[in-house]
Amino acid sequence: MKKLLVLFSLVVLLPACSKPLENKAWDPAVKSALNTLIREESGQDAYAVFDFDKTSIVHDISNALMVYQIENLCFGDAPKHDFLDGIEAPDTPMEGTDLTFAEMGALLRDEYLTLKSQKEGGASMEAIHASPVYLDFRARMWAFLEAMDTTFGEWVSYCWMPGLLTGMTEEDARQVVRAAIQQEYGLEKLKVEEWTSPDGQTRVTVERGIWMSDAMKELYQALIRKGITPYVCSASLELIVEELACDPVLGPGLPREQVFGLRFLPEEPLQARFDPSYPQPIGPSKVECIKTFMAPAHGNSAPVLVGGDSNGDVPMLTAFPETRKGLIIDVGRKPETPVGQLAAQARSENNQGRFLLQPAFAKADGAVEGGGI
Repeated sequence: MKKLLVLFSLVVLLPACSKPLENKAWDPAVKSALNTLIREESGQDAYAVFDFDKTSIVHDISNALMVYQIENLCFGDAPKHDFLDGIEAPDTPMEGTDLTFAEMGALLRDEYLTLKSQKEGGASMEAIHASPVYLDFRARMWAFLEAMDTTFGEWVSYCWMPGLLTGMTEEDARQVVRAAIQQEYGLEKLKVEEWTSPDGQTRVTVERGIWMSDAMKELYQALIRKGITPYVCSASLELIVEELACDPVLGPGLPREQVFGLRFLPEEPLQARFDPSYPQPIGPSKVECIKTFMAPAHGNSAPVLVGGDSNGDVPMLTAFPETRKGLIIDVGRKPETPVGQLAAQARSENNQGRFLLQPAFAKADGAVEGGGI
């Protein structure tokens, strides 16, 4: 009878047990610190919060989606608005050109309509991709995005990119996102391409591919097994992030209620109008999102672990004194930036303090420091 009770007790306790992190991609000190945290934390009030792009996954899912939309010419209603949704000052000069954003938007619209007409007329995508109009369009589209970052700040481009789905139903938009994930997902698809216009005047560097490392999947799974609830808090559009974050094979397989990102108003078809009643999780608003939606489900406690890679993640990495560890994925941020300073602190403390610096799990050759809010 006693043996049966012992066996029963072991079965009951199994779900709470957590297999330690073992993946060799983890920095040894980081792995040790995370294993200690996972071993010591449990219960319904324990939760962790992670950024998504360049933290939970390699590269950026919004960028991967935009690559897919360019290559497959599927931009919803954005061309009808000259690709200007989300740009509040379209008459601003566009850096590196003698055009304003409005004028460049009109050129992009005309090129897109020409290419779309060729596609609808039966031209193959292979022929379209080889055409001067397409080569000019794709280089200019990416330059358009990069110019927003330098002219208006990353927050404008992060609000502009979701607008490329407007005019679609939510389900149609999700199908486009799923197709983009299928096209761009995989370790072997991580690379850097140079897109140049035929006249040589527009030249951009584009990171291709997205991937979730086995090490990050292992971390999510270890937290779940121990009863520590993981959340995603991202500055990408929520419905875009959900398609990978909720995938049980390619992603961590989270329920949708554990994924937070930018949100449109609930309209069909989708419009480039963000819900004003919701704290859109960009920069400091990530902290508000945690306090409003995550903490109340956990006794209003602080997250035990927060993960990020960019300056936009610094507020949530530092907002809660009770947070035990801040995991920083090192994607090469400049040392003088806020996140670069946290990385320097982790490095000086040999990953023995609050902040842990983990080398990026994979990086395409030639990749440059990218965005991420």
